Amino acid sequence: MFCKFCKSPSTTKYGFTAGTQYYWCKACKRKFAGTLAPEGMRFTTETIGESLGLFYDGLSLADISRHLVATEGIIVDPATVWRWIIKYSKKSESILNKLEVKSSWRWVIDETMISVAGGKLWLWDVIDSRSRFLLATHITKSRDMRSAVAVLSEAYNRVIGLPKQIVSDGMPAYPDAIERVFGADSEHIRAKGLTAEVNTNIIERFQGTVKERTKVFRGLKTLESAIAISEGFIIHYNFLRPHMTLKGKTPAVYAGIKLPFSTWIGLVEYLGRDI
Repeated sequence: MFCKFCKSPSTTKYGFTAGTQYYWCKACKRKFAGTLAPEGMRFTTETIGESLGLFYDGLSLADISRHLVATEGIIVDPATVWRWIIKYSKKSESILNKLEVKSSWRWVIDETMISVAGGKLWLWDVIDSRSRFLLATHITKSRDMRSAVAVLSEAYNRVIGLPKQIVSDGMPAYPDAIERVFGADSEHIRAKGLTAEVNTNIIERFQGTVKERTKVFRGLKTLESAIAISEGFIIHYNFLRPHMTLKGKTPAVYAGIKLPFSTWIGLVEYLGRDI
């Protein structure tokens, strides 16, 4: 039995609890259950990771539950799947969204309206035009310069190098927001339409993906859940979903970021080492 935390083979049996054999790791001095599930969880890493991948690919919670019955013969309540999604989305964000990314010379920023608990909020995104890496996302109640400054500042704090141009639609707040964050280092370019040479096609396609995600879910319940799902979707988009426009690579791989996993199953296993 290898340790679930440090993968050391130096383990010994440590008694039973509720019928489950527990082990003690001599290397990292931690106790763990002798099951294939992450610590504190009933279901396996494979089941949890597959469920997250299906969710961010667009399946509803009910569809995921039916899929698990059909493929694995196990019954998982949709509410349990939802708890997995929230837990691992938050945990993934706390680690992966701190990684620094090399900036290209052009970014694109855009905003779209989403429905949360029957109300309307604004979802802001900043994306790197070369790698398609989603640099920042932000959810706000208003569509103004302060909100634009917040998401641009978030992107600014995670990149190496600065863009020469930032492309946006015609919202009047963008030029002042860009100047406040970047000064004279970055030029604001107003896109003149989806068919123009300088356009917002990249971000518009991404926003369409976000809208499809929220359609499947049929409206998020709370602002907290909206933030968690938004963060999880960034992980899925940047690190785990290959893009045809990047020759089958993820934005992270295209941007030169190397990680020891390439799927939600691998990510859940990786995160389990730090629980």
